[in-house]
Amino acid sequence: MLDLIEDAGCLPHVILVGSWVEFVYREAGILKGFMPNIRTLDVDFLIRNLRQPNPAAQLASFARENGFFVESDVLNGTTKILDASSGLEVEFLIAKRGAGAEVALKTHIGVTAQTLRHMDIMSKDSIEVVCLGHLVRVPSPEAYVVHKMAINDQRGAKAEKDAQAVLGMWPYLDEESVHKVLDGLTKKERKRVESFAQKWGVDLDV
Repeated sequence: MLDLIEDAGCLPHVILVGSWVEFVYREAGILKGFMPNIRTLDVDFLIRNLRQPNPAAQLASFARENGFFVESDVLNGTTKILDASSGLEVEFLIAKRGAGAEVALKTHIGVTAQTLRHMDIMSKDSIEVVCLGHLVRVPSPEAYVVHKMAINDQRGAKAEKDAQAVLGMWPYLDEESVHKVLDGLTKKERKRVESFAQKWGVDLDV
């Protein structure tokens, strides 16, 4: 999948944000001693800028030409790229802005992405690391965890699994970096994080 996205000229324009970020942290040696427990074949990429690259890339078409399956969600039109050999399914996200009436947006990387709130938590604090021979942009571990805390009450059946991921990563995080991310939250996001911390016994002051 990384080969495909890089060959299409899109890798610098996306941030890997789903659970596979934890695999990248391990591969890149970001969190010493941390072992991810990934239970999903879904891979999520956050598109950094709706109008980049310019001229636009054609990732969906390029994927089809290279043997991948490409689907369009019947409800919102979002693009999914599937790799039959591995079972991986790639979806694309983009930050919801303003009133945010749109549930999906066409982008310059050549896919339609689902719009979601709170993506700025991760996009504002991202890093580039080497993984499997590729330069991949991911959220800092601290931004990744704080984002999971901020959206946990919206995750439904996945809320407990996400909470366990937070608890598993928390001891490996850098205290100063955690507070930097927390300081950048909106008031509503901060309340959501504090509510999560109280429920799951996370000490935000350490």
